[in-house]
Amino acid sequence: MPRPSASRVPRAVLVVATVATLLAAPAAAAAYPSVALTGAPAAQGVLAASRSYPATIALGRTLAAQALKDSGASSVSIALTDGTRVLWHQAFGAVDAAGTKPAEQTMYGLGSVSKTLVAVAVMRLVDAGKVFLDSPVVDYVTDFSMASPEYRRITVRMLLDHTAGLPGSDYANAMTTAPYDGYEDQLLRGLRTERLKTTPGAMSVYCNDCYTLAQIAIERVTGRTYEDYVTDEVLTPLGMTHTKWPTAAFPAGSYAPTVVEGVVQGQEYLNLPGSGSAYSTPVDMSHLAMMLMNGGVYRGTRILTAASVAEMGRDQIGTTLDPVQANEYRYGLGWDTVPEPGLAAAGVFAWAKGGDANVYHAGFTVAPKAKLAATVQFAGTSASSTSAQTLGQTLILRALVERGDLRAMPQVLGPVRLPARKPTATQLAAITGMYLAGGSAFRITSRPDGSLIFGRFLEGEWADGPASFTLRSDGRFWDTKTGSKAFSTVTGWGRHYLVLRQSAGYGHYRTDMILGERLAPGAPLSAAWKARLGKAWVFVTEVSTSLGWASPGMRLREIPGLPGYLYADVPGNPVPVDPSTSDSLGAMTVVIPAMQGRDLNDVDVVKVGGREWLRMGSTLRRPLDGAPTATKGDTTVTIADGALAEWVGLPATGKVTTSGAAAWSTFDADLVPVASGPGDASALAPGDARYLVVFAAAGKKVIVTVE
Repeated sequence: MPRPSASRVPRAVLVVATVATLLAAPAAAAAYPSVALTGAPAAQGVLAASRSYPATIALGRTLAAQALKDSGASSVSIALTDGTRVLWHQAFGAVDAAGTKPAEQTMYGLGSVSKTLVAVAVMRLVDAGKVFLDSPVVDYVTDFSMASPEYRRITVRMLLDHTAGLPGSDYANAMTTAPYDGYEDQLLRGLRTERLKTTPGAMSVYCNDCYTLAQIAIERVTGRTYEDYVTDEVLTPLGMTHTKWPTAAFPAGSYAPTVVEGVVQGQEYLNLPGSGSAYSTPVDMSHLAMMLMNGGVYRGTRILTAASVAEMGRDQIGTTLDPVQANEYRYGLGWDTVPEPGLAAAGVFAWAKGGDANVYHAGFTVAPKAKLAATVQFAGTSASSTSAQTLGQTLILRALVERGDLRAMPQVLGPVRLPARKPTATQLAAITGMYLAGGSAFRITSRPDGSLIFGRFLEGEWADGPASFTLRSDGRFWDTKTGSKAFSTVTGWGRHYLVLRQSAGYGHYRTDMILGERLAPGAPLSAAWKARLGKAWVFVTEVSTSLGWASPGMRLREIPGLPGYLYADVPGNPVPVDPSTSDSLGAMTVVIPAMQGRDLNDVDVVKVGGREWLRMGSTLRRPLDGAPTATKGDTTVTIADGALAEWVGLPATGKVTTSGAAAWSTFDADLVPVASGPGDASALAPGDARYLVVFAAAGKKVIVTVE
């Protein structure tokens, strides 16, 4: 799913925590007051499925209440299941201003957990002999093409295990306030102009577009819409009657909206069914989990072969670039991680998938051998799939303790207090420097005493954190104060990466994650690229109902101390590029597995009406300073080829009327939305508005009249 962002279509179809979250203190044991965090795991016999798990349910209720309090989410719905039945389901919080609690059948957005349904659908076609995992995607989607000729080598498997090498996520029109049915065509058009960021099959990098392309392949093979195929072939036989896609407004009371300060928010529409837009309930997802736990069979009906279920749950990335064993992201087919590390810490094998949309966050964890699964779904902008997955894994662990499979819960890990070492000049030189990633830039500097400072690049400036990191006997630089986080470096493919080690789960295991790739200073910017700095570049390819209009501008920024590179500072998803190749191409530059290398794009300079515009995938941006200005009388505006809108500067006084527009929006001098409406504007008083955006089909003319 997209990753969360307060001002832009979220970036998590997608799922990366902010750097602030990455470097936050681990969850305290106090957050789990009912858990005895002592003892060691020990395998014992599985008791009868008839056990009622009272201690596990009590813990679940405590954790749910704590999660709502900590996150500010409106509601949360949870289910725990074994191989035959739902053991416990309960929902907490409110779905309206009156405090009405969610019901068992109340739907929540799955976010990227929707990808598991795509994988099941593909494997059903594999079982039927209609799709082959290692056949090229172009065999099924014949109009799929890219600027890199290697795209023909992309297989169906590469879509499902995130190794296709696609840039990542097409966020244009991905999230709207009403259904948008043009997203598939938009994605295919955009891909035709895009280059691959890695050789197909070489590296696993989380990729929403891969799953949208897999969704399209399902449609081309079956001749049915993706939603119809999955409903008929998967949902109906599984009895998942409350799993749907937002192709229209849901009936009031059927889903869980967010409630902010007593105000019910509107329905969330994601327009990428395969990648992240499905709605479901924890009980429905329990039916899916039962099928997967039972080798593809649900209550006597076979949905998948046992071989296909096993293939979905197999670690697919062993032969790819993997310089760090990042156990949070060991991709299966439709799974984020196999095995799931929070349960693996107790010797329990599981599969897991998380998902974040704008207001929904979900975790889906299945322990097939232990015959337990948990689904947790939040409604609320401040929750996360990480918290949902942690809650789910904790419930499964507690259930295993309660039925006797584990002696006790895994212990919370204490701070690392290893002997200090004085770093050599070589060791400092190996780790200090600047590291770029998709969405982030980092800096490691050293103090005279050899300790390190970690900094981030925020809105054009470097900001150093207060913590010190000191070399310890294990070769890592550990946080001197908390002993919970450490930095080190690793090399892969001749590239140098910064690695963060930190506690995860409820603090009961540690995980490594590549934060960024270190880049050496490059050549000075050309005059052409320097001329593009400082300008506001505004998109013209979003429909009027897109949530992207909350923050439509982008600037190209230099990175202080790292000449030769630029950040295309897209709100919510800044992208590093290398402009040294040519004056018309800022190329994707970092190569990072798993999460921090996701959602990249080239910045292509294209000519529209004799002026330079920028293209990033399917998003076309014009320079704001070149937009036409409305003056007294009539101004005719033509929507450019490939665009859906045009910007117009407004006078400080007068009344503004449009003719020929499908919709309109106004923005102030800082590009903050002021007002909007469908159809033509009539006698609009600009007020604080300095810009008008008019929406119409490409090639259409809109007349802006100032009286």
